[in-house]
This record gives sequence, structure tokens and C-alpha cells, in this order.
Amino acid sequence: MKPTVLILIILLIISCSDTDKTVALTGEIINPTEEMVWITINDSMRYSTRLDENNKFAFELKIPEPNKYRFDHGGHTFVFLKPGSSLHLTIDTKDFDGAISYDGTDLEENEYLKKSILISERLQANRFNIPNLNESEFDSLITNTLGVWKNSLLAMKNIENKQYSRFRAAELKEINKINTIANDYYKSMKRLTPGNKAIDFKIEDIYGKEYTLNDFKNKVVCIDVWASWCTACLKEMPYFEKLADKYTNHNIVFLTISVDDKADTWKKLLKARNRQGNQFWANGGQISDFFKNYQLRDLPVYILIDKKGKIFKSRASRPSENLEEAIIDALNI
Repeated sequence: MKPTVLILIILLIISCSDTDKTVALTGEIINPTEEMVWITINDSMRYSTRLDENNKFAFELKIPEPNKYRFDHGGHTFVFLKPGSSLHLTIDTKDFDGAISYDGTDLEENEYLKKSILISERLQANRFNIPNLNESEFDSLITNTLGVWKNSLLAMKNIENKQYSRFRAAELKEINKINTIANDYYKSMKRLTPGNKAIDFKIEDIYGKEYTLNDFKNKVVCIDVWASWCTACLKEMPYFEKLADKYTNHNIVFLTISVDDKADTWKKLLKARNRQGNQFWANGGQISDFFKNYQLRDLPVYILIDKKGKIFKSRASRPSENLEEAIIDALNI
């Protein structure tokens, strides 16, 4: 064989191999929030392109292996791509993950990713309700979220192929990680599940007078836990005060407890905002027993204790949402 022919064959093989790694990723953004879209390959290589006048985009990429890759436009999602993929996305930013649709290759893998993202979001949305579940209810939640996620992964027809090994391993690792976090959180909240005796606490008013849970016995106790640095807490305060006014003549007391680290910070905000009602401070803030015993990592937190001193809900809805429904249930009216 002549050397020139051999060189041509080698170049053709290299060219074909390079072409096989090329991915055509196109799409359309409905209700765009900016001009650009981005795709991230292996965390270190980020490509961008501009939407055209019809809010469409196109990438031609070279990717190393079948895997999920991050796509950004005012929010983010993941798309599955492999060498030779040709995928078209349609994304509505008003329902970023729920409304995404696909056309082209690797549809099974991308539908799986969509389902896994929605499951993860559902579990995240349920995190405040987890402490209110008994063991059977918690197990059911895990089965219907992480169990479904894992089964969907393992049911894909290509998942056992060698080239999918990193994708498969990473997905199983993510599922196991979330499962561990959820179970550890549930165990840490066991003392706060409905029906358990509420853990006593010490709080003080602006004059330094100390109170305990026993000072409010034989009443339903509704607690708003907040801090001056928590924007969501401040937004919810007017709604909480309206509920307190509405249920003045019922057997319930509304307590607003700050977990600011310093009393002066708490008092200054009360004065600046002219806060009314039963205002208290957990001495020590985030190192107080109240903060630790009630696992107050995410603020604001709303707690309902029944008139027998038992937990009714250690994580109730916000006042601007459905807290009133829980109050009505606790009062049995």
C-alpha cells in the first residue's frame, strides 16, 4: 500500500472518530429571561450561545462520554448527551423542569432525568412535612420518591452498557446520598413528631423576664421562630399578627421567638418595625437549647403545640400559606 493511501485512511478514521463525538444540541426557549444559553461539559468547559430572533439556539459540541450535562437559562436543568447525539429541547421558563420536552435521540435517558429532577424537587418541597410523618408515612414517601427514581434508572435499556458506567454510578451515588440525608433528618426530628411531649424551653421578654412552656399550659401554643437576618421571616410577620388578632378569643397563644444571637439586635428590630404581641428571645440565639432541641436550621419555622403540651406540628405551614388550617385543626373548631 502506498504511504499516501495509508495516510488518507488514517485521516479518514480520525475524522470519522471525531465526527462520532459531535453532538447537535438545539432548542427553543419559551418566555426567555435573558439572551444567552449555556451548556457545561465536565464542570470545566462552559459553552454559550445567543438566542436568535425566534428564541432558538444551536450548539455543535464534542463530548467525551455518555453522561448528563448542565444546561442554563435563567434556571438550570440537565440533559443527557452521548457522542453522536442529536437532541432538541423546548423549555418554558415559567415551568422550567415540568414543561421541558425533547425530540431526537436519547429520549429515554432525558425523560428519566426530567423525572429524577421532579422527584428531587418534590422531596425538597416535602422536607418541612417530614417531621410530621409517622414511620410508615415516611417510608412511603421515600418509596414513592427515591424508590421510583432508582427503579426508573435501572429500568433504562442501555444502563448496563459499559459506556454508561460513570453515569449509572453517579446517579446511584446521588440517590443514596439523598436517602441518607432524608433518613438522618427524620431520625434527628423523632422527638418532635406529632403526639410526643413538647420539649420545654426558656425564653425571655424585652424586660428580661423568663418564661417556659409551662407558663402557657392548657392552651394551644403557636410559635413563630425568626431572626432579624431572615428576609422571609420578616415578610411573614404581618400574616402571623393577623392570625393572632383573628384568634384572640380562642384558647390559643401566639408566641414570636427570635433566635438572634444578641438581644440588642432583636430589640432594635422590634422597635424599628413596631412589632406587637408576645415577643420573646431565646437567650443565646443559635446556641440556645431551644434552637438545638427544635432543630431550627431553616427559618422561618412555625410550631404548634396542643393544649396537653404535645407536639401537634413541629413544622407547620407559613402564615401566608396554610398555617390557619393547622390552627383550626389544633383548636378542633
